[in-house]
Amino acid sequence: MDIFNPDSGRWRGGCACGEVRYDIRGEPLMSLHCQCRQCQRVTGAGHASQFGVRSDAVDMHGTLTLYEMTADSGHRVSSGFCPRCGSPVLKKSAGHPTLLFFHAATLDDPALFSPQRVVWSASKQPWDHVDPALPID
Repeated sequence: MDIFNPDSGRWRGGCACGEVRYDIRGEPLMSLHCQCRQCQRVTGAGHASQFGVRSDAVDMHGTLTLYEMTADSGHRVSSGFCPRCGSPVLKKSAGHPTLLFFHAATLDDPALFSPQRVVWSASKQPWDHVDPALPID
């Protein structure tokens, strides 16, 4: 049974097993590819593709397991994983306390994601190629 309001918006998604689901009201405030080492480790790839939304615009269903670490910025960040399947779903950062950053691949329709910039490129891996037309912070 679908627990979400089908008229609420298109920014919906969740983990691989469906235990954790989210529904976002409105559009993301930002979208990015983060190449920091923490994102590389969390995703197992060269970067994390994420979009940021106001935390008060999110309805979460299910429970995330949070893993806290120190980001390259020096801020404390928490990565939220599904405790059942282990999928990384989101990140929280003390540097942006009112935002949640969702991993783009968790969207029901990942094609909605369109990155605006690349961040923490100083930590990029030589084999990780992102669109060279994107601005780099």
